[in-house]
Amino acid sequence: MSVAQSKERGNPAARGVEEDILVPLLARLATIRTVLDNAPAPSRRRLPVHVRDAEEDARVEARALLEKVQGEMSYLQRVFRRIDEAENSILYGFDPVEEQIDDALQQAQVGLDVEQVHEALLAVDADIEVIKASIREVYRFPCDGDERRGPPPPSTAPATGVVMTRRMGEIRRGPQMRHLGLAIGGFEARLRGCVLTLAAFPECAVIKKRLLIHWWLGEGFVRSAAEGKSRFDELIAKGLIVPIPGHLCATVHRCTVRPWMRDLLTGVAKRTAFLDLDSGNDFTLARRACLNAGRMSSGFSAEARAIYNIDQKYLELDDAWFAGKKELRALQLGQWREFGPLEQIANPMDSHIELSGVEHLADMESCKNLRYISFRGISRIESLPDSIGRLRELTVLDLRACHNLEELGQGITRLDRLGYLDLSECHLLVGMPKGIGRLTRLEVLKGFVVANPSRREPCHLNELTKLNKLRKLGIVIGTMAVPTDDEFMKLGEFRALESLKIRWGVLASDSKGKIEASSHQKPIDKMKFALPPNLKKLDLRCFPLTDFAQWVTPKGVKKLYIRGGKLMTLGDEQGWEAEVLRLRFLNDLEYDHDRLKRSFRKLKPENTEIHACPKFIRGQ
Repeated sequence: MSVAQSKERGNPAARGVEEDILVPLLARLATIRTVLDNAPAPSRRRLPVHVRDAEEDARVEARALLEKVQGEMSYLQRVFRRIDEAENSILYGFDPVEEQIDDALQQAQVGLDVEQVHEALLAVDADIEVIKASIREVYRFPCDGDERRGPPPPSTAPATGVVMTRRMGEIRRGPQMRHLGLAIGGFEARLRGCVLTLAAFPECAVIKKRLLIHWWLGEGFVRSAAEGKSRFDELIAKGLIVPIPGHLCATVHRCTVRPWMRDLLTGVAKRTAFLDLDSGNDFTLARRACLNAGRMSSGFSAEARAIYNIDQKYLELDDAWFAGKKELRALQLGQWREFGPLEQIANPMDSHIELSGVEHLADMESCKNLRYISFRGISRIESLPDSIGRLRELTVLDLRACHNLEELGQGITRLDRLGYLDLSECHLLVGMPKGIGRLTRLEVLKGFVVANPSRREPCHLNELTKLNKLRKLGIVIGTMAVPTDDEFMKLGEFRALESLKIRWGVLASDSKGKIEASSHQKPIDKMKFALPPNLKKLDLRCFPLTDFAQWVTPKGVKKLYIRGGKLMTLGDEQGWEAEVLRLRFLNDLEYDHDRLKRSFRKLKPENTEIHACPKFIRGQ
């Protein structure tokens, strides 16, 4: 019997734990709740007071107990669903094995191509290793040829384990997948929209949480970033996405989708016309256009709600791109993948997207309902058209790594619904337009450039003190920056700010190692700083001073990151409250483990990273 035939052998008993037992029991509990809710209250006239009170107490206790039992039963239902997914994941791992073995068999029987047979068997061997890794993860017992070393140790509960494995092993793909597909189709509309956006991304892709939330915000699947984070956590709890843990951070910022789950979501997305993934880049009828590699047509549907660049490296705008797109909500033309510094150096073109016809960006003004725009990593955009100010619904604007961007223009200051603005790695920007302080809904502003002398009427940090919702701020202090006398002291007035990142321009040092500012700039050691009172995370890049005592001590900060610069010592002060510390590329840091332990008493080894700091003396 083939793997495919085995999957099609439906067995109702195998699906019984959830469908035949838990679901009916939950239905009966719901009936009991309805009966209790609708039961008439005891008559006030016919019964004594103590009898009426006793009956009411019993009713309250019964409802409380019923709620507890329903909660426990629902928990068991989620447990069995997770077991289903684990078993199915192992089962589907045999699909590529079967395919590769068939290829090897065909080559052996027909072509007698030993080299291709060998390649196919190598692929089989690799796929089997994946299956074995899944088994280790799910069942927590080894499977590396143990039959040659004797049987595994007996389970502490052999009967339960054997029965569970037998029951779950009988589940087959067809009925289970149809059931799950129907469940997703029955989700509330906004939740279903969040789930089906996952089908747009390639198999095994690592997807940023922020990226998903921005798409969901653009289309109105969530109403705020906070709701988007809750929705993301809900998808993890439902087993629809797999969280990818971060380094030194308990918060999940990335996820992936299991291949079999992506297949299911793709089928639902096609069947419901949510996404057209087989259009061959012809989007004349698609409500959501996913741009893939190859020749592309600009004939988008007038009903298109999202244009999302998945794998298109070259974009050519023309008159048809934005004309009549009144329903367009999300425009992601930029790069969605993450590329680390080493990846960018090794393959700079991978993260780069080239755009021609930039003059047609002015036509976006006809897309009045646009809420999300990303031009991340796109070249040739030197300035934003003033007409962007007419997009009054715009909530997210991502311009990160637009390396040719020199000027934002005044149009951006009219985007009074903007909540997220990313200008990081826009190295040619020389300042911000005056009026940014009018964007009172801003919660995240990355890449604020302290003005240099070439700007007239520059925007300074004191203008941002009006932004009462600002949670996250990134500041760039270039070599030509000319701050006002109290500009950085104003940071102390940012009461809502929780995360602050400051990047200094690379400055030259004299023969004695003293850091020199440019002729326009105030000396570094004369710049006075204050920190926001509720700051939780501080990220410093290219820190220009040698002694942290010359700066402001961030004792209340919980996460402290320092990357690059001239820092030689953190000082001997005690009482730092940092619980996460990351020190990277500090060539001059003369510090040791004992001093670090005395200063950072709340720090744990697993939350500490000292990387590329050659003079740091580690403990024994």
